[in-house]
Amino acid sequence: MIVELPDRPGSLGQVTTLLGRLGVDIRQMRVLSRDGAVARDEFVVSVPGAVIDRSLPALLEEIQGVRVLAIAPTDADSGIASAIVGA
Repeated sequence: MIVELPDRPGSLGQVTTLLGRLGVDIRQMRVLSRDGAVARDEFVVSVPGAVIDRSLPALLEEIQGVRVLAIAPTDADSGIASAIVGA
């Protein structure tokens, strides 16, 4: 999943707090770009189930200014759905 968010203090915290509340394990995160208005961040996460995996973009987009640009599974063989969240 590719996540675009407002480039302001607290925006990344809102995203990571929601992921934590959903039981999503953040394995890796990096800032790909920021221009003072918008930031794009990449996350490698472990998602605890197919239902959350499918609804994760919609849940993240409930945060004002957050937009999910893409989501891609990375490990279909594990018991946990995995995805890259990036921007």
